[in-house]
Amino acid sequence: MTLGAGEVRENSCLPGHYTKTHSDGWTISGEVLEDYYEWVNDFEASHPTLGRVWGNFESEVHADSEEAFADFWEKHEPEEWDYGDI
Repeated sequence: MTLGAGEVRENSCLPGHYTKTHSDGWTISGEVLEDYYEWVNDFEASHPTLGRVWGNFESEVHADSEEAFADFWEKHEPEEWDYGDI
């Protein structure tokens, strides 16, 4: 499970580190990786009232609160895919 590249960037098609602020208040930063498919492993997300969510959905994710994690998951649910598909 990973975040999609669109969670951290607007229009660029190049791999690299990006930060994007969403209309729901979440600002998400991460490194876009590319190998036919584009994804974000390590990320950090912050919300002005809910706090932070950070980590890597392939291993471990941390959150300042259960409320922050639940809201982030609801609005920015990671994608499920298999590295063997690329």
